[in-house]
Amino acid sequence: MGNLFGSIYCWLEEFFGIELANYLWGVYSSNQVNLFIGIGFAMIGISLFMVIAYYYLIDHPRLCNWWGWGIFLTINAVVNFIVGWQYVLTDFYNGLMVKIDPVTNAQISIDISSTELLAFGATNMINSIIAFFVITFIIKWWSTNCSRAPF
Repeated sequence: MGNLFGSIYCWLEEFFGIELANYLWGVYSSNQVNLFIGIGFAMIGISLFMVIAYYYLIDHPRLCNWWGWGIFLTINAVVNFIVGWQYVLTDFYNGLMVKIDPVTNAQISIDISSTELLAFGATNMINSIIAFFVITFIIKWWSTNCSRAPF
């Protein structure tokens, strides 16, 4: 699953930076843990919850149109932006984004800026929008009131 999520996120690798991508792939860690697994499952889980909330938990006729669906898409995007951004920002503030110098065995901070951390949040947001669309077309058909939204 880590390779799947990693390849999905790395479609926009140049957007959030190769150094951050290498960190998330686990290149710099001693145990080489792929961190894309956690953020990928969180993104899918949040998107799935938002689609289920729209089509089955809320399922109100007043929201059965494109803008009602768009509200849930926007909430999904904002939540996933914050989750993705905070996911890497926490590691950044905790000093976990380091690599080992092979010559001196000293820890060196990875050159990652706060802009790249925000860009990763935006990448998570873009991926969550795509996931929201895909999940929508898979499960919307059994909704009582909103099965025709957004199209």
